[in-house]
Amino acid sequence: MSYRRIRQTAVRRTGARGARALVSGCVLAALGLAAGPAPGALAAPAPMSGAAPDASAVPVAPETTAHTVTLVTGERVTLRADGSVVVAPRPGAEADYVTRRLDNDVFVIPLTALPYLGRTLDPALFNVSALAEAGVTTTPVRVEAAEGATAPPSGPAFGAALARQISAEAAKGSVGEGPLFGGVSSVAPAVAADGLREAPRPSARADHTVKVTVLGTDGEPLPGTTSFALANADDAALYQEPFLDAVDGETRVEVPAGHYTAMVSAPAFDSAGEPAGVRMATAEFTVPDSGTGTEAVLDLRKATERVTFSTPRPAEDHQLILHYLRQDAKGAVAVNGGVGVSGGSPVQVQPSGRPVTTGDLRFNVYTHRKAPADAATPYSYDLKLANPAGTIAKNQHYKVTARQLATVRTNYHSDTPGRAQEVARLMYLPYETSGEALSEPFKTPARRTEYVGGSAGASYTDWLKAGERRFVSQEQPLVPGRTTTVDWLRGPLVPGFTEPARGAAADATWYCSACRKGDALTFSLGTATVTDSAGHHVLAVPSDITSSHFAVVSGDTTLYEGDGVPGGVLTVPPEQAPYTVVYDQTRTNGEFRQSLTTHTEWTFASGHSGGQTVPDNWTCVSEAGEYEGPAECSALPVVVPHYRLDAGLDGTSPAGDGRLVVGFGHVPGVVAPPAVTKARVEVSFDDGERWTAASITALGKGRFRADWTIPDSAAGRDASLRVTGTDAGGNAVTQTVKSAFTVAAGES
Repeated sequence: MSYRRIRQTAVRRTGARGARALVSGCVLAALGLAAGPAPGALAAPAPMSGAAPDASAVPVAPETTAHTVTLVTGERVTLRADGSVVVAPRPGAEADYVTRRLDNDVFVIPLTALPYLGRTLDPALFNVSALAEAGVTTTPVRVEAAEGATAPPSGPAFGAALARQISAEAAKGSVGEGPLFGGVSSVAPAVAADGLREAPRPSARADHTVKVTVLGTDGEPLPGTTSFALANADDAALYQEPFLDAVDGETRVEVPAGHYTAMVSAPAFDSAGEPAGVRMATAEFTVPDSGTGTEAVLDLRKATERVTFSTPRPAEDHQLILHYLRQDAKGAVAVNGGVGVSGGSPVQVQPSGRPVTTGDLRFNVYTHRKAPADAATPYSYDLKLANPAGTIAKNQHYKVTARQLATVRTNYHSDTPGRAQEVARLMYLPYETSGEALSEPFKTPARRTEYVGGSAGASYTDWLKAGERRFVSQEQPLVPGRTTTVDWLRGPLVPGFTEPARGAAADATWYCSACRKGDALTFSLGTATVTDSAGHHVLAVPSDITSSHFAVVSGDTTLYEGDGVPGGVLTVPPEQAPYTVVYDQTRTNGEFRQSLTTHTEWTFASGHSGGQTVPDNWTCVSEAGEYEGPAECSALPVVVPHYRLDAGLDGTSPAGDGRLVVGFGHVPGVVAPPAVTKARVEVSFDDGERWTAASITALGKGRFRADWTIPDSAAGRDASLRVTGTDAGGNAVTQTVKSAFTVAAGES
C-alpha cells in the first residue's frame, strides 16, 4: 500500500478561515482513495499505517476542529482553527483577560496573571495556539523556586492561589511586586521548545533609545510590572513586540527610527484583590533619525471613557470584549489585542483626539447581555459595534434601537434532563478574521429570545457546548429586522453534509463534499460530523464515535471499505455507473441518549465530469489528489434528508399521534436536481425488530409529512426511524436512526 497526498493550498476567509488540517489517505490497486475534507475545509496529509484507516487516523477538517487548553490559571480556552477563541472561567471565578495576537499566535492572559507576566510568569504559558499545536490540554509547567517554596498544580488550584496572593498584596496597597507563592521565581511551560514560538525580533538596525513610561491613575509611574505592546507603524516588520515590560512604570528599548504605536491594558484590583476594571491607553509617537532619545508616555489617566450600552429591554452586562487592531502603513498588523471582562467590571478606554495618520486603526466593542433574573421569559442581547475608522470614539456609550436588531427565537433541546451546556456567539466585522467570546453556562432544555445587532456587514457564528461535544453553526450575515426560529440539538442527530449558510458571502471558499472532477469522485461527511435538524454540526475533537464503517460499492464491486473513515476521494472509471455509499456510525456518550446508532445508504449515478456545475468560489479535489479550482467539477446527485420531528424539547413524544415532516434535497452545488418524488417513513418501537410504515402525505418541493400511531404499550421506550427518499433520477437515500425519540412515560 502506498500513500496518496492531498496538497494544502491557501484559503480565503471561510468557515475554515485559512487554518490547517490533517487528512490521511491510501491507494487501493488502480483505484485511489484519500480521506477527504468536510465541506468548507482545507486538508493536508498525515501519515496512516495499516491496511485500513483506524480511528486515530480519521481526517480532521478545519471547520470541524477545535482544541481546548486549560491554562495554568485554570481558565478553559477553546481555539478554533480560524483563530477564534471561546473562554470559560475557572470554577468559582469570573473570566477576565486580555488578548494579544501576533502572526498565527493567540495569547489569552487572565487579568490576575498580568502583574506577574514577564517577571515570574512566562508569556508562553498563555500562547494558546502554540499549546494547542503541542497537543496540550492542561498546561504542564516547569517551576524554579527558592528552597522550600512550591507552586500549586497547574490549573484551577494555581489560579485560585494566584488570586489569593493578589488579594493579600492588594490589602497592602501593591500588586505584583512580591515573590510569587513565597519564593517561586519562574513558571514556564514544560513542553518541547519547538512547540512554542517566540515573537519575531526586530530585523532592522535598532540604534535609537526610547524611554516608555506607564503612568497610573494617580499620575505616578505604575508600580510593579506592566506589559504593553509596541510596534513600528510604518512597517511592523521593522519592529513589533506584543510583550514589553515596564518595571515600576518605566522601560527603555532600542528601535529603528520611524513612527510608532503603543497600547497597554492595565487591570485594577480592589482591596480584596478582586478585578475592579481595566483601562486601555495608547500612544502614537515618532522616533527621529537624529536626537539623543525619545520619550513616550502611556497615561492611564487618559482612559476616561467607560464602555456602556443601553438596549430596548433591560439587560444586565454579562460580558464585554474590546478589539483593538492597529495596522501599519503597508496594511499589515502592528498591534492586535483586546480585553474581555465578565460580570460588569468597568472598562475604560482612551478616546482619540484625531484619526491616526500613519497606517490605520480599527476599534470595536462586543457585549453579551442577559435579561434580569426575574424576567418572565429569558432573553439576551449580542451586539458588535465598530468605531469610525482610524479612531477610538470620544463617546463610548452605545445606544441600540429595536430597528438595529435581528430576533432569534432559540430552542435548546436536550434528551438528558438538566444537561449542563455552554453557549457563545462569535461575531465578526468585515475586516476581522477571527472572533472572541466568553461562554455562558446554562441548563437545558430551555427557550430564549436572542437579539443580535451590529455595525454594517457584521456576521456571526454560534457555538454550543453540550457535555464535552461542541456544535457550531455556519457563519451567517446579520440582517436587522429579521425574525427567525432556531433549534439546537433537535433530533435526530445524524451524519450528514454541512451547507453554506443562507446569505453566505459569494466569494467565500467552499470545499466540495460530494462531487466529481474528471474521474476523481469525492464523497466526504467530514470528520466525526454529526448534524442536528438545523444543520448545526459537531466539532471533530473530542470525538465520541466508538465505531464506524464506510464503504463504496459500484455494481457488484466493492471499491473501498474501511473503519474510522467517513469519506474520501476515489479515482473511478469514466463510464456512467451506479454507486452506493454505506456509512455506519455508533457513538458512546453519557450526555446524550438518542440517535447514537445510525445506518445510511446513498445511491446515485455518476460519470466523467467535463463541465462545471459548482459555483466559482468552490474548490474540488482533482485526480492528482490536489485541491484545485471548480473547472470540470460537478456536484453529485446525492439525496439528503432534513428532519423536523414532532417531539418536545426533551426529545419525547406522547402516546397517540406521532408525526415527522421530512424534506429531501441534494448536496450543495447540484444544478437543477431531479425532484424527490417518493418517500417512505417507518417507525419501530422494539429497537428495529419490527417496522411499521407511516402514512405519507406529499407537501410539495420535496417535503413529506409522515403520520403514525404510538401505542400506549410503548410508553417510556425509545422509538427508531427509517426514512427513504428517491428522486426522479433514481438517486436515493435510506437512513436508519435507532432511538430517534422517546415515547413519554404514561401518567401514573
